[in-house]
Amino acid sequence: MKKKLVTSAFTLLLLLGLGTGVMAATNKLQCNVGDFKNMLPMMQEKNPNLSEKQLKEVHKDCVAKMKKETGMDCMNNN
Repeated sequence: MKKKLVTSAFTLLLLLGLGTGVMAATNKLQCNVGDFKNMLPMMQEKNPNLSEKQLKEVHKDCVAKMKKETGMDCMNNN
């Protein structure tokens, strides 16, 4: 009985450890900020007073900020 319990606990820990490792390796930030065309309608809705040129600048700054904070290139994540 004790052997089954120890084996079950070890197996559970092993599976949790492997699952966490796989999730960490595949769970990258879903960054759709890199594509200005996809973001434009949402940005226009949130900032109706800005021109498209101004929105492009906001987008550019946002992508640069995300790269700096996360170390990820949003353009390659799409």
